[in-house]
Amino acid sequence: MMPAWAARLGASRDQERALEEERSRTQAALQVMPHMLLELDADERLLRGHPGWLDRLPLLGPMAQGQGLQNFLPAELAAEVRRVLAEVETTGAPVSRDWHLRHAGARVWLAISAARLPPLAPDRRPGHAVMICDTTELHAQRKQADRLGKFAQLTTNLVIVTDPEQRIEWVNAAFEQQTGHPGQSVRGQPLCAVLQGKPAPGGCGDRLRAMLAEGQPARAEVEATAACGRSFWLDVSIQPLLDDEGALDGYMAVASDITAHKRQEEQLAAMAAEARAARARLAAAVDVLPDGFAYFDAEDRLVVFNPQYRDCYPGAAPAIVPGARFEQILRQAVQSGDILEARGREEDWLAERLAAHHLDSNQQEQQLADGRWLRVIERQTPDGGRVGLRVDVTALKLAEQRARIDFSATMDASQDGIAFTDPEGRYIYMNPAHREMFGIAAEDEILGRSWRELYTGDVADHIATTALPALLSTGGWRGELIGRRRDGSDLPQEVSLTLKADGGIICISRDISKRLREQQERTRLREELQMAQRREVIGQLASGLAHDLNNLLAAIGGSALLIRELQPGAAEVHAQRILAATEQAGALVRRFLTLGKRQSNRSRIDLRPLLQEAADLVQAGLRNRTRLTLALPDAPVWIEADPTDILQVVLNLVINARDAISTAPPREGGHEITVALAPAGSAQLAQTYAVGTPCADRRYVSLTVSDSGPGIEPAMQAKVFQPYFSTKGAQGTGLGLAIVTGVLTANQGAIALQSAPGMGTRFTVLWPVEPPDAAAPSDEPAPPFALPATAEPAPSARPTAEARPAGRLAGRTILVADDNADVLRVLVAFLEGAGAEVVPCSDPRDALAALQEDPQIWDLLVTDYDMPQISGADLCRAANDLAPDLPVLLITALPDWRSRMSAAAPRFTAELGKPLSRATLLDTAERAIGMKAG
Repeated sequence: MMPAWAARLGASRDQERALEEERSRTQAALQVMPHMLLELDADERLLRGHPGWLDRLPLLGPMAQGQGLQNFLPAELAAEVRRVLAEVETTGAPVSRDWHLRHAGARVWLAISAARLPPLAPDRRPGHAVMICDTTELHAQRKQADRLGKFAQLTTNLVIVTDPEQRIEWVNAAFEQQTGHPGQSVRGQPLCAVLQGKPAPGGCGDRLRAMLAEGQPARAEVEATAACGRSFWLDVSIQPLLDDEGALDGYMAVASDITAHKRQEEQLAAMAAEARAARARLAAAVDVLPDGFAYFDAEDRLVVFNPQYRDCYPGAAPAIVPGARFEQILRQAVQSGDILEARGREEDWLAERLAAHHLDSNQQEQQLADGRWLRVIERQTPDGGRVGLRVDVTALKLAEQRARIDFSATMDASQDGIAFTDPEGRYIYMNPAHREMFGIAAEDEILGRSWRELYTGDVADHIATTALPALLSTGGWRGELIGRRRDGSDLPQEVSLTLKADGGIICISRDISKRLREQQERTRLREELQMAQRREVIGQLASGLAHDLNNLLAAIGGSALLIRELQPGAAEVHAQRILAATEQAGALVRRFLTLGKRQSNRSRIDLRPLLQEAADLVQAGLRNRTRLTLALPDAPVWIEADPTDILQVVLNLVINARDAISTAPPREGGHEITVALAPAGSAQLAQTYAVGTPCADRRYVSLTVSDSGPGIEPAMQAKVFQPYFSTKGAQGTGLGLAIVTGVLTANQGAIALQSAPGMGTRFTVLWPVEPPDAAAPSDEPAPPFALPATAEPAPSARPTAEARPAGRLAGRTILVADDNADVLRVLVAFLEGAGAEVVPCSDPRDALAALQEDPQIWDLLVTDYDMPQISGADLCRAANDLAPDLPVLLITALPDWRSRMSAAAPRFTAELGKPLSRATLLDTAERAIGMKAG
């Protein structure tokens, strides 16, 4: 076990080693410090010291422990250190001050700092720590900064200091005075935003920002705006400020007011512009263009020239020197071959050229050997010399050539006729289109001849007395004329005349024969359409009158037959007279009905031009910001139809759409009517139509007319196809859609309606591609048999009293409905006379009730079509639903009953017209009942 004293000795040695290591580290740290460090005791004797880098100066003596300050410091420095220590003792706080001395003729600045040290023992006084730093360089920098600061404050230039982000940190008084912005108000604002009020020409502001963003020095001229709104110009130089490590520390901008300089520049620029304008005016006055320039004195020797003049004549370039005579230079150019036009006649050309050169004024063009063209301009000066210009007009010559070629090609390719005349009215040019219009084979046939040859005498006189005076007074005239072709035929043309500067005339002519034919055709179609509409109106009126008259005739005829059968003898003559009158009245009715008919003029037509024609007719009448749009296929759409029928359908639908839109409120972007044409697909054939039923095995085209108008209420949609029903009040006839349905029925077409309030209206029309079969009804499958309204037996075939059909319908129960009591009695008498049991109903509602009560007891239903409350079509549909096998016989005085239906036609077994004979009625009834039994 180690003795205690040995352990203490070891610990003491460890502490000594640790202290020695700490002392070594401290000494090493002191060696790199540039400052002098002194540790003094209370008597100001040196305990420890580190001279720092100050020992490199000869002002210090050797430093040793125990020395006083005066032993190693110069006396003035030692005295200053003592004053600092005294102040530390007085204040009890550390003290630092700057002090300087002169050494080797230069001032050396030192910073002296001192502070108390804790006493080494409780009974001893505290010492001091002193640090002396060489701040000569720092003082120089401070002095320079002070001087710069004073300069910045006193200079009339604007000085701005910013941070690295170009935000202003400080401005001088000149800035505040010049801009009117106090330093506080601009501090923190971007430099460019404060400095630049308007961008200088050339984009200086943008360039300034780009250079500052890269940390580069920048200089620019900017137009700034003071706080009062006054603008002024600044020449701004901006330098980046770098820290000790070379990093960007900010910017300094120095700006000088160059407003006066700018004003002077502007004045100088104005003066220069005026000088240039004066030179330009002078150049224009003498018709000189600056290019190659040369001045020859009065002795014709070259004095001044520019390089362009020498470049004009490369072969003569060695001779183009000051002092050379013009003739010498010209001969050299000719001998070298520079001037193309002088080749082969050199001496003659030289003589001509020299003579022209000595004129007071000379201007000519030269073609050089290398293909260039020069315009030579020479003027004599007041001193007897001559100024010569050489202008390269090669590009102009080439452009003129191209322009002549292009102009000629353009004129020749124009579809319009173009012709030029000289001031005397003789043709000097006529393009192919113009010659073709007049039948002129070749241009030489017309050149040099008067324009009057292309017009008759009266037309030429009209041009001379009307068009030419207007042309001379206004410089132009436009109108329509009738020219005369070579073959003597008329040429309708639209002519535009323009007066040329030399007194000649430019004539642009267009053949308007096709346009006039189209106008005539449109007029014809419009008139034909109006006539067709008038015929339709007459037909509608005739149909209504025929209905009532046919009912009367049916009653008269039936009564006559009954009289003849029941009262032979004396009554036979009267009955025969009634029958004859009945036949004559029926014929009169049929002739009256033809007043509303129009002969069909079917042909194979393309629907697209016809729809375009209809659109042109309606276009002018559109109101309420309405657009009419056609959606037509590119390929032709051929059908067999009468063009007037198509126009009637399209115009009525489009006009209805137009009138509906006129009552609608304004719509953003305006309203629109669309007419579309396309082949009908299977889906369209399968849908339900208001009028007509398309056949699945036929081809149709689909024509749709849609609008963005107010739409139609559901309750009104079932009535719009009825004759005389109108939503336009007194302005409507109620026949537009009735005409449409009549045309479609006659052509076996169909029409559907889709509409809702506020959603617009859409009509879809199906038109058969092939012509309709005249043997089949237009809108339903052909019935088992049907007789026309004129199928009255001939007088020789009429049954006599001995040939009554008694018992032919015995045991049959027949329901008869007709709202005309006289006709009803006649029908009942005919049927009862044949043995049938007949139930008459003058109110169709009674007939419907009878059907609903027991539909199976009836063998036949005979019904009129036009009846109040319930039509014959409605009664037939009910019979078809209640008793599908029950035959239904329609007897009507309306030949156009199909066009009056707003839905698909029901299944009538047969249709008969009024008036009719008993034999026709009984034969048809018997056959219809027989079909049911079979």
